[in-house]
Amino acid sequence: MLRIFLTVSVLFWNQLAAQKAAEEMIELCEAGDCLLPVVAIEDKNYKEMEYKFRQRVETEVHAVNFKSAMEIGLEKLFNYSRCGNAAGTVVPISAPWGVFGYLENGKIQQRFRVYLEILPEVINPPEPTDPTVKTVFAPPVRYFARVFDNKVDEEQIEECVTQLLKDLEQDNQPFKGTFFVIAFYNTHGLMGIGFEKAGE
Repeated sequence: MLRIFLTVSVLFWNQLAAQKAAEEMIELCEAGDCLLPVVAIEDKNYKEMEYKFRQRVETEVHAVNFKSAMEIGLEKLFNYSRCGNAAGTVVPISAPWGVFGYLENGKIQQRFRVYLEILPEVINPPEPTDPTVKTVFAPPVRYFARVFDNKVDEEQIEECVTQLLKDLEQDNQPFKGTFFVIAFYNTHGLMGIGFEKAGE
């Protein structure tokens, strides 16, 4: 796990100067060519963010917890980006990276979809050679998201997901409660947790 996150650190070099987590995320994206939200609306203690069309590489992982899923999934995805594809070329990737988790009766399941963003400049990403890995073209989407600027452990992440779920329910926000996304913007703890907005 440490080796993977050190690799990520090299790939996504960043030193952040802003004080607030959301400002740090935006500054990081401007400096590192990652995907920046096109709309960021403050609403209570979370934000509504809209992301433009983007492409990513992802793999589904069954694991006992989110950390294990990330370790297994990122290894496969880095292999894809480092010539493990039909073209045998390096595929440029960008922050954020992360995981989609699934919920059943408000509980996180042991099924995850780990992803890495592919830079928009890559017009036709090559097909993966690993049959468990696929490239995805995602349409514009809105998320209700909460941003964090400090590292949290496995248990805290689950608490953060649950709390955001409760807050959105309490506010009667239209969201898809069957899955959530966790996006990491650096290895120092800058991350976002979100639920997709429904009815768009």
